[in-house]
Amino acid sequence: MIRFDETTFACDSAKARLGGNGMLDFVFPDRAPQEAMTLNSPEALVVSPDDDIHRKLTEILGHCGFASVLAATVAESRRVLAQHDVCLVLCVECLADGNYQAVVELVKRFDANMPVIVVSRTGDWPEYLKAMCAGVFDYLAYPPIPGELRRNIRNAFLERQRQPNT
Repeated sequence: MIRFDETTFACDSAKARLGGNGMLDFVFPDRAPQEAMTLNSPEALVVSPDDDIHRKLTEILGHCGFASVLAATVAESRRVLAQHDVCLVLCVECLADGNYQAVVELVKRFDANMPVIVVSRTGDWPEYLKAMCAGVFDYLAYPPIPGELRRNIRNAFLERQRQPNT
């Protein structure tokens, strides 16, 4: 059965709605959030050597309608940025071949307006200030409060959409 109204339609296995970005969002209620991606989902890069962090951040991104692309190092991040149309980056503080600052520098070379959100296990105030001066969108303690991270992801994405491409 298919039902329509002004902005949504639904069938037995999926529901779709016209999102605020003009894209058609599909929701599959019987699937996990990371599988319930939107058609042409925006991609977010998650940079962390920790599988648990990948899983948790991917789940939260999925709830926000993002497809996740994973990297464990700065070098892998470089390859992902070259091969994918990423619009947002979530990064941990320390990586095997660098840190979030190297990721921020790399991201800014690809797209000066791409937001980077750093998650930190230490939550150190001086490091927070250093990160903000380096140009990160936000610096959050890990594990993040899901609602807070979702709000930051949405705000970063909306801010990115308002910025002219450079």
